[in-house]
Amino acid sequence: MSKDFSSKDIMHIKNGDLEYLKFKALEKYSDKINHIITLRHGGVSSFPQDTLNFRTVGSDTVENVTKNLEIVCNEMGISKDTVYKGRQSHTDNILIINDQNKEKYNFLKLSDEELDGYICNEKNIATLVTTADCNPIIIYDFKKNIYANVHSGWKGTIKQIYLKAAKLMNEKFDCNFEDMIVCVGPSIKKCCFSSEDETFKKKFTDVWKYENEYIYYEENSRRFHIDLGYVIKKDLMSLGIKEENIIIPDICTKCNSDMFFSYREATNKKYSDYGTMATIVTLI
Repeated sequence: MSKDFSSKDIMHIKNGDLEYLKFKALEKYSDKINHIITLRHGGVSSFPQDTLNFRTVGSDTVENVTKNLEIVCNEMGISKDTVYKGRQSHTDNILIINDQNKEKYNFLKLSDEELDGYICNEKNIATLVTTADCNPIIIYDFKKNIYANVHSGWKGTIKQIYLKAAKLMNEKFDCNFEDMIVCVGPSIKKCCFSSEDETFKKKFTDVWKYENEYIYYEENSRRFHIDLGYVIKKDLMSLGIKEENIIIPDICTKCNSDMFFSYREATNKKYSDYGTMATIVTLI
């Protein structure tokens, strides 16, 4: 049975088999910005990427992914030819994309340049990031009408790619932090993001010293859980972004792997491959 993730922050929209999310905070500006966060249903891909997969480097065919892109673009009212993306590699590389450089990154050209974030202030340029447990982060300055679309897994979070994006918006386009809205899509949450490897934990505590605030140990166990959303929110607030403008819904992709793609769940079940969702953003 399909779940409904609608909340005070989220619109869960269903059109036939296709399901996707929109943030209400961004929909207030729907005359200027269009966005979508896909779930895993409504596409043409087969198991284990069933069905709305956007991962082009796995065992799924490019033809399937292209058809999936076309389905979602039709729902958004945009052309698949206006969607752009590089190769995600858990970097903190961010591209300021515009009419002069965009064609190199046309989604269907499968650019091999490593990019995990995009900033755009021009219309009709849709950027796409893929996730399967990682954090898709949209940053929007509603006054300057500029957005960032960022892929921030645990590696990108340690590199604080979202801070780099917000700072670039400030430095290059004179965006004010207090005018930014930040929306973080479904991702693996502290309930499922866990480990017993103290060396792994140190990767986080080397960046954020206040570990008692975001790392939790299970009772009578060596296993700990990490709350990535907490550190992302605290970092963004340190820039001056208003707390009420940072929206991080409590939707765990692993807990809801029947509705979202989850790399960790696919690995646990020893699937041969996995799929990814898409977060697509464009100015109108």
